[in-house]
Amino acid sequence: MLPASLPSVFAGIRIAGAYSILVLIAAEVVGAKAGLGCLVNYSQFTFEIPKMYAGIITLALLGLAFNHLVLFAERWLAAWKKQE
Repeated sequence: MLPASLPSVFAGIRIAGAYSILVLIAAEVVGAKAGLGCLVNYSQFTFEIPKMYAGIITLALLGLAFNHLVLFAERWLAAWKKQE
């Protein structure tokens, strides 16, 4: 049963990872005094546009890295699954 459910489990992990990163950023924007979300928000209000885009690009790269890490783990653990 476990090998057959691995693709669905990894799909859930990828979706949960994306949502968790979005919630983390939203929480940092609203109530934190440090972090990338706070940096992006503060830079927006003080018109430090290069810092703002640096934070946004860093957040995007972190999301991509997490997604690729999960995809790598899925390909390694579910090598029998047909890859698209």
